[in-house]
Amino acid sequence: MAEDRDPLTLDVDRDYVGWITLDDPESSVNLLTAPSLALLDRLIGELESRIATGKLVAVVVRSAKPGSFVHGLDVRELERVRDRSDAFEKSREGQRIFRRLERLTVPTLAAVDGMCLGGGTELITACDHRIASDDAPTRLGLPEVKLGILPGFGGSVRLPALVGIQSALDLILSGKTISARAKRIGLLDRVAPKARFEMEVSAFLKEILAGKARGKPRKKPLAKRLLEDTGPGRSLLFSIAERKTAARTKGWYPAPGRALRLVAETYGVQIDQALELEAHALAELAITRESRSLVRIFLLQQDAKRRLGEEAMGRARRVERAAVLGAGVMGGSIAELIASHDVPVILKDIEQEALDSGLRHANELLQKAASKGRFSSGEAGLKFALIQGTLSYDKFSEVDLVIEAVVERMAVKQQVLQDVEERVPSHTIFATNTSSLSVTTLAEASSRPDRVVGIHFFNPVHRMPLVEIVRTEATSEEVLAAAFSFAVAMGKTPVLVADRPGFLVNRLLSPYLNETGYLLDGGADVLSIDAALEEFGMPMGPCRLLDEIGLDVADHVSAEMERAFGQRMRAGGVVDGLRGEGLLGRKNGRGFYRYEGGKQDGVEPVVAKRYSGKAGADAPDAEEIRRRTLYLMVNEAAYAIEEGVVGTAGELDLSLVMGIGFPPFRGGLLSWADREGIPNIVDRLSNFEERLGDRFTAAGLLRSMAEEDLTFTDAD
Repeated sequence: MAEDRDPLTLDVDRDYVGWITLDDPESSVNLLTAPSLALLDRLIGELESRIATGKLVAVVVRSAKPGSFVHGLDVRELERVRDRSDAFEKSREGQRIFRRLERLTVPTLAAVDGMCLGGGTELITACDHRIASDDAPTRLGLPEVKLGILPGFGGSVRLPALVGIQSALDLILSGKTISARAKRIGLLDRVAPKARFEMEVSAFLKEILAGKARGKPRKKPLAKRLLEDTGPGRSLLFSIAERKTAARTKGWYPAPGRALRLVAETYGVQIDQALELEAHALAELAITRESRSLVRIFLLQQDAKRRLGEEAMGRARRVERAAVLGAGVMGGSIAELIASHDVPVILKDIEQEALDSGLRHANELLQKAASKGRFSSGEAGLKFALIQGTLSYDKFSEVDLVIEAVVERMAVKQQVLQDVEERVPSHTIFATNTSSLSVTTLAEASSRPDRVVGIHFFNPVHRMPLVEIVRTEATSEEVLAAAFSFAVAMGKTPVLVADRPGFLVNRLLSPYLNETGYLLDGGADVLSIDAALEEFGMPMGPCRLLDEIGLDVADHVSAEMERAFGQRMRAGGVVDGLRGEGLLGRKNGRGFYRYEGGKQDGVEPVVAKRYSGKAGADAPDAEEIRRRTLYLMVNEAAYAIEEGVVGTAGELDLSLVMGIGFPPFRGGLLSWADREGIPNIVDRLSNFEERLGDRFTAAGLLRSMAEEDLTFTDAD
C-alpha cells in the first residue's frame, strides 16, 4: 500500500534554504499530474511568503526517487484533453506555475539525479542553475514530438534561449535524450559523480550563494554566431531545418514541423508573448489524429508492461544469470542484449567457429551502442566481459534462465531441452525463441513443462521493442511473471500470446507478404508494390521486407502457415520460383532487389524481366495494392482475436507497431481499420473474394461486427 504523503514536499533548513523534494508514493517514477502541479503551485506560494519575510535565501528542487527526477507529464493527462481550448488552458496553467518559479527572487537550483524528461526538463529550465549526476539513468530530453505534440510548459521558448537554436532544435525535433552532452550544450552547469552527488549539490549551492557560480558567458563559435545571431543566418538555419524535417516526417507527423515554426516565431520575443504562442501551438497539435494515435500507442505500451499486475511482477524471480543456446545472429544478439543490461550470460554453441562469430557479433553491437552514446567504450568492454562463450554445459548449474535460439527444427530443440534440464537447477526457466514451432510440442519433451515458455524476440534484437511471451497450458503463473519481468528488465515491451502457429505478428504478416506474389502475377511491379505501402507509412514495402527476412525463410514459414490454416494462407509461386533461381534476398545480395556493398541497387534483373508490370485497367493501382495487403491483415487479425491468440485489439495494435513498424501515427492496424469502417472492409473483401478467390473470405467476427456496426475499439 502506498504511503499517505504528498508527491512533493517542502522543507526549509536552518540556513533558510528551501528544499522541494519530488517523491510520488503511488508511482515508481515521478510524473507531473494536475494534482502535483497544483501542489507545486501552492509550495511556490509558501516560498514567496518566506522570501517576503526574509526567511529564504535559495531553493533547491530535487528527487528522492532512485532513477527518476521527473519522467515528464503523466500521458493520461493528454488522453483526457477534450478539445483545443482545454489543451490551451492546460498549457497556460503549467506555464504560469513554472513562470512563477522562474520569477522567485532568490537563486533556484535543480539537482537532477535520474531521468528528466518532458515537463521535467521544462521545469529545470525555469530554474537559475542546474546540476546533474553522472549516473547512467540520468538523461535529459524533450520527447513530446513522439506523442505528436511539442513542449508546452515553456520548453519550446526557454531551451533555445538557454542552449542556442541548433542545440535546442536537435532535442525538440528528435525527442531524443542526452546525458553528459547536456553540459557541453549549456543545458547543465555541472555534472557530478553519483557517489558524492549530495555533497556536490551542497558545494555548488554555497558557490551560488557566495556569488561565485555565475561563470563566463559561453562563447559561440563564429559559424554558430553567424547562423543564430543574425537575421539572414537564422532564415537560412530555419530553412535548412524545415527541409530536413519535411523529408524525415514525410508529412505524416505534424509536430516536428510545427515545433520548428514555433521556435522561429518566438526566438528573441518577450517571454510572456512567446509562451502564449507556445500554448496555441500545443493546443493545435494535442487534438490531431496523429497525437491521439501516438498517445494511444504509448499508453498501450505502458499497460502491456503492467499486464500481469504489480503483485505478480513483484513476486517474480529475478534473472541473475542467463544462458543462450545457439550462437547465430539471433543468439549473439540476445546475449548482447542481456549483457548490455548488466546480467552475466553464457553463450553456448557446438562449434567453435559459430561461437566466435556470435561473440564477435555481440561485441560489434556493444561497440555500436557505445558509439551512439548509450554508454562509454570502457563500459562496452565491461559488458562484453559478462558474456562467457563456451562449447560445454559447465556452469549451467548457476543459471536462472536458458533461452534457446538453435536451428528451427523441433527434434533438435527437444533434444537441446532435455540436455539442458539435466544440468540446470529445478527453478531454471527454459525459454524458446522459436518464431514458428509449437511451444506446447517442445514442452512435451520436458520433465518439468511448467517451466517452459516462449520468449520470442524480433530481429534485429537490439532495435525491435516487442517480445511475444508464449504461454502453453502447462506454463506456470510464476514462470509467466518471470518471463514478463525479464522482458521489461531488458527494455522490451512484452505481449502475451497463445501458442498458435506463427503466434501473432508472423501470422498476421503472412497473408500480407503472400499477397505480394499474387499482385506480381496480376500485373503489378516490385517498385509500385513497395511504393504503395511506403506511402501508407510502412517502414519498407513487402518486397523489400521479404528480402530482409530471406526468401528461403519466407518460403518455409509460408508452407508452415498453409499447413496450419489452409487455403487462405497459400502463397503464390513467386517466392518459391525466385528461390529456385538462387535468389535469397539481402543475405546473398540477390532477391527482389540487388544489393551491392550492403546497399540496395535497383530491382534484381531476373525479377524485373519476369515481373515488369503491365499497363491498363487490369493492373492493380496503389489503392488496390494497399487494400488487398492490409485488409487481409485485418481479416487475419479478426481470426486471431476469435481464437484468443491475443487478449485485446489494443494489444494486437501494439504488437504490430512494435513488431513490424506498422505506422504509429495511424494508432495500429485495428485502430486504422475502425476508421476505414468495418462494413466497408467486409464489402471490399467480398468483392476481392468474387474476383480473386477464397483467401479473401471475411472472418466470422468481422462479418458480425459489420452487421452490428461495431468497431474493434467497441470489442475491447
